[in-house]
Amino acid sequence: MVPRSSDMTEAHGVGAPPAAYIDRSAAVDRRAMVLSGAWIGPDVEVQEGAVISPGAVIGLPRNDGPTGPTVIGAGSRIGPAVHIEPGVRLGARCDIGHGSTIGSFCCVGANVFLGPGATIMSHVTIEDYVRLLAGVYVCEQSILRSHCQIMPNAILINDQYPPTALDVRGPEIGKCAVVGVNAVIWPGVKVGYHALVGAQAEVKHDVPDYVLVRGQPATAVCDVRQIRMKHEGKWITPYPWMQWAPSGTDVRGPGPRSPASEE
Repeated sequence: MVPRSSDMTEAHGVGAPPAAYIDRSAAVDRRAMVLSGAWIGPDVEVQEGAVISPGAVIGLPRNDGPTGPTVIGAGSRIGPAVHIEPGVRLGARCDIGHGSTIGSFCCVGANVFLGPGATIMSHVTIEDYVRLLAGVYVCEQSILRSHCQIMPNAILINDQYPPTALDVRGPEIGKCAVVGVNAVIWPGVKVGYHALVGAQAEVKHDVPDYVLVRGQPATAVCDVRQIRMKHEGKWITPYPWMQWAPSGTDVRGPGPRSPASEE
């Protein structure tokens, strides 16, 4: 059991048992919940309605560099054994799966889903409504635009000549883009708006808006709006995928174009 200072009674939220450690300088809303075995470090803010699961470590100070305030947004759920490093700003209503890591000084928007066992390195920007599924690896300085989807075990890399660090550039995944299972996105590559990267593709060059690429190395196949599939006895166009978003889903984030105008 991690010891807890006797003067931290006012810091912990409703339902936080004595086994949870909360640093004196942490600010945990009384309507948040910190469960047994969680560890809340210095300068961490846990906002209203957030849930910190057993074994989660938030804001553990680093030995190799500066630290900063860490924010867990309102209504967010931090799963078991999650590690969130200092300086992370996590937006409202995020869901971080068990065993995942978010590196220092990442800026994460609202309603972001991170699957189990995913790794987000430091200084990554993730906009609202992004979904990253199990085992995804995102390197430093990557940018993930709103509503993009990264499928299991996809890898975003930033050093073209490792480990020299002579040309470090994180990829940028565009709004509403989809990156397939086990795909690899090379340093500095920009994947366009509503672009589609096939499973196991190796993407070394920019992908234009609305283009499907696949292969090793990845090459353009077609405009995603030309893809057809049979559904309930009739042929439909599955892309752009936003037209099939569940009723009530907020799809305003991707920009000036609306799903209706893209059908």
